[in-house]
Amino acid sequence: MKANNSLDQTALAPRSTIPRYAYYALLVLTLANTLNYLDRLILSILAEEIKKDLGIDDGQMGFLMGTAFAVFYDVVGIAMGRIADSLNRRTVMAIGLSIWSAMTALGGAAFNFLTLAAARIGVGVGEATANPCSHSLLADYFPSSKRSMTLSIYLTGTFLGSALSMIVGGLFIDHWSTLCTSVPFAGACSVPSWKAALIAVGLPGLPLALLIWRLREPTREHNSNHGPARRVILREFAAAIPPLTMLTVYRLGGVPALLRNLRFVAVIAAGAWLLTMAVGDAPQWIAIGLGAYAILTWSQVQQQNDRPLYALTFGCKTFLYGTISAALLACIGGAVQLWVAPYAMRTFDLSTSQIGVSIGTLHVVGAAIGVLLGGWLADKWKQVDRRAPAWLGMIAGLAGVPAIGIMLMTDNVTTFLCIFFIYSVLHSLSPGAFAALAQDLVTPRMRGAGASAFSLIAIVIGTGAGPYWAGKVSTLSGSLVVGLFSMQILVPIAVWLLWLTARRLPNETPARRQALAEAAGEKSRPIANPGP
Repeated sequence: MKANNSLDQTALAPRSTIPRYAYYALLVLTLANTLNYLDRLILSILAEEIKKDLGIDDGQMGFLMGTAFAVFYDVVGIAMGRIADSLNRRTVMAIGLSIWSAMTALGGAAFNFLTLAAARIGVGVGEATANPCSHSLLADYFPSSKRSMTLSIYLTGTFLGSALSMIVGGLFIDHWSTLCTSVPFAGACSVPSWKAALIAVGLPGLPLALLIWRLREPTREHNSNHGPARRVILREFAAAIPPLTMLTVYRLGGVPALLRNLRFVAVIAAGAWLLTMAVGDAPQWIAIGLGAYAILTWSQVQQQNDRPLYALTFGCKTFLYGTISAALLACIGGAVQLWVAPYAMRTFDLSTSQIGVSIGTLHVVGAAIGVLLGGWLADKWKQVDRRAPAWLGMIAGLAGVPAIGIMLMTDNVTTFLCIFFIYSVLHSLSPGAFAALAQDLVTPRMRGAGASAFSLIAIVIGTGAGPYWAGKVSTLSGSLVVGLFSMQILVPIAVWLLWLTARRLPNETPARRQALAEAAGEKSRPIANPGP
């Protein structure tokens, strides 16, 4: 897994000329992102059938759709950012794609809540490679002036995958009894429709992994020797996976650092116990506690092991304010995205496939419009105002509140679908700008780790808490509407954090970020792709 420099540096220079191969790589990585979200989100449209077959409630379903995936995505993703910065990114991602595709298909063999949770954990482990590797590769293929638009195009895979999850899942639920007769395997018709859907969407990732593996690895702007691949992987996983993290903390910081880490454990364990006593669902709070511990420990390790990276991410208020605000908006959007199909199935007199096709098609079109428009606006707006990502986030968050209100209060299916389309556009305005902001706030050699740190917080808060929150409130109140409405309390918090981010962004020039890194111990390097 040593870095392959087969893509000649001249192929990427001058930066004003983008080679055709970069667009091919963007296409392949966008397809992988499509499968990423197809495999991640298909449980939404399958939820009602899974609940009936396995005998679980909305709270447990929220755990399966969100937390089981998110926390282990988070824990493994901690290591993946640094691994992506150290090893051959295409190989790392090809392995990850193979894992998450196989585990999605194995979900079709689940026979109870725990076995399906185990499969979803495996999906999270594999998908943890996607964003750090893809964002880092694309940042090397394309110049800074095109980065928001490039990442927005990549993020269209998010919405295409989401749409396909609805469409494909709905078709399997309604038509598997007919489709199964054409499958050349004995007993295919005895397989429940939701299990057949998981198997069908998991398998295509395996050949795509070969295309990822065959991509050319760009020559990096930094060329540090990180040692053999095995050593890099062991080092980074020891810094991320409990309880090995404690050994790493002790090795780097001695007894004082270990005692600080044990205090993290005590506080998180107490919080998880109290929440379990209050509302039940021990797996949820154990998983969230594990995710919180992993993030805090990784931050502690980087403070000792890579001070420049820490200084520009977890040690930087601008990075934290922007990342947490993006995560809170993702918490609301993630809950709506995963619960909108079950809500429609309970509210309107439509078949599962009709709901899947309608919601899926409207979401992919609306979200694609939103993410591309948002990426274009961010790139243009940043030329005159560095605060553009924060303003876009505010617009998306505030405008989404009345849209969700109308969507959940109407009893007219046409109005519901129209407002859902508008919400899809609004919610998708800011992700490309936020992803580019995370890249702009770190130096080139930290791109994978920067993307990983951004994704980790967003995933734990957004996917780990959002779907469960809505599902648990639904279980307690007997109303999914109440569950989704209750999450709007996060909007003013997100807006406040975005305001704090906006106040700091004008000073965050590439030269200042490089100076902060050097003050923390980074070796001086020329500033590449400085951007606006």
